[in-house]
Amino acid sequence: MKADAYYESYWSEEGYLPHGAPTWHLRRLLRAHVAEGAKVLDLGCGDGGTAGDAVRARGCAYLGVDVSENAVRRARGRGFDARRIDDAGSLPFEGDSFDAVLAIEVLEHLFLPHLAAAEVHRVLKPGGVFILSVPNVAYWRRRLDLAAFGRWNPFGDDLSVEQPWRDPHIRFFNPASMKRLLTLVGFGDVQVNGHGGALLRDIPVARRLCRGEEPSRLFRAAERRAPALLAA
Repeated sequence: MKADAYYESYWSEEGYLPHGAPTWHLRRLLRAHVAEGAKVLDLGCGDGGTAGDAVRARGCAYLGVDVSENAVRRARGRGFDARRIDDAGSLPFEGDSFDAVLAIEVLEHLFLPHLAAAEVHRVLKPGGVFILSVPNVAYWRRRLDLAAFGRWNPFGDDLSVEQPWRDPHIRFFNPASMKRLLTLVGFGDVQVNGHGGALLRDIPVARRLCRGEEPSRLFRAAERRAPALLAA
């Protein structure tokens, strides 16, 4: 099955159909690195929910692109400017077109993520910023699953453990490999950090003790020091 056909199914009522929402971490990154009024491209936008509202809340011009017409239709239905593209590795925009590009949980879905990153580098204006996130294959819980239980979790949807062969994630990163990819395609001042990790939340019997989405200051400090181990 071709990637575009797969993601048409993925974004259908019969598919996974994720419903994204801006995380506290993305909102923080936007406040720190994207100026109000900036022109922002959301690569692999899905239904627009993951980043669209947070971008528009900063008074920025938002444009989402995705290979799935179903996803684009849903994004437009939520009031976002969204367009279908054929390939993230060949974007239909002139160079130096955007102040910022987002790719939130996208590169792990691509056969050739380095080509997509190179295209982002091309369409960014000088001094522009690329903000992306990917799952960390070296997260402590992934390591424990494999070492203790012989269980591989690609971490793509709610069937990832039971049926990893059909998982939508096909490329895997840790902090070092992510930085290496971005550097090789021409980005300078690459900053790779981590977020989304936890201790209690990822221990089933202790999960009920968690409070809220944001981890404690103590855990965030540890996560900054050891993102390869503690960041999801």
